[in-house]
Amino acid sequence: MNLLEYSLIFMVISFIPCLYRVIKGPTIPDRVVALDAMTTVIVVMLGIYSFVKESVFFMDVALVLAVISFVGTVTIAKYLDEGVVF
Repeated sequence: MNLLEYSLIFMVISFIPCLYRVIKGPTIPDRVVALDAMTTVIVVMLGIYSFVKESVFFMDVALVLAVISFVGTVTIAKYLDEGVVF
């Protein structure tokens, strides 16, 4: 096994506590932060997989997922803070 395969295994292992916090999180902000961490782990996994497979397609998917995750996190944070989105 090379270093990239070990890093993918590490990313899967780091995904598990995030999933636990999304399911069992005591508050909504805890769940939002855990979901944001999960999407960050997925984006990194897609980047590593894209490098391994030498395909740019997965980097496009990772970029779109990162943008959607950022916008969603900011929107939920604003809603929780002010009670309205717009």
